[in-house]
Amino acid sequence: MKVLATSFVLGSLGLAFYLPLVVTTPKTLAIPEKLQEAVGKVIISATTCTVTCGLGYKEETVCEVGPDGVRRKCQTQRLECLTNWICGMLHFTILIGKEFELSCLSSDILEFGQEAFRFTWRLARGVISTDDEVFKPFQANSHFVKFKYAQEYDSGTYRCDVQLVKNLRLVKRLYFGLRVLPPNLVNLNFHQSLTEDQKLIDEGLEVNLDSYSKPHHPKWKKKVASALGIGIAIGVVGGVLVRIVLCALRGGLQR
Repeated sequence: MKVLATSFVLGSLGLAFYLPLVVTTPKTLAIPEKLQEAVGKVIISATTCTVTCGLGYKEETVCEVGPDGVRRKCQTQRLECLTNWICGMLHFTILIGKEFELSCLSSDILEFGQEAFRFTWRLARGVISTDDEVFKPFQANSHFVKFKYAQEYDSGTYRCDVQLVKNLRLVKRLYFGLRVLPPNLVNLNFHQSLTEDQKLIDEGLEVNLDSYSKPHHPKWKKKVASALGIGIAIGVVGGVLVRIVLCALRGGLQR
């Protein structure tokens, strides 16, 4: 009986090892002829999106590829793409009373046509921030906000959301940080703040910056600096002499 039991166990193990080999024979894994002749469409090449944020375009080349690996009936198609819908913040500083305009319109929107988009504006008045909690609705349904005479009250962060009209999909969000300052608070004349060499460069002239010397100081400033230096030196020497005299007098009195 023990021999029969052992034989049965060994036979079962042999069957267990042999069965997978039978199941996985080449005949059972043979690819059907129709499948061998099948042709599939494969993306051969693709360009990057035309914009880094917002809705843009990319081009893809698709070809039919058969079992022989030969490309046939290749076509290039243009598709919509959205890499990132958050486009960051643009900063502007203007003077009170100036005319100014903020615009969401860009090349990607112009290609589609602005009628395909819905523009929604929100405002965080008096602060420069991207925190959604500080924004409140702002009455503007167009792609731009225009200030005829900008005032300090207009300062803040303006947020423009762009959605597709067909499905209200959010495809772009752009922030504008606007500062409106009075003329007597800051001088925004960039050219006036340049050095002489920088002004020459700004005018398109070549300047050797390696031989740049320190800015010229007026003579009166040099005279004031010299007078201060001499005065400090005299004061120090005088103080030392007075101290010596006092020490000598004290020594004489003690004797």
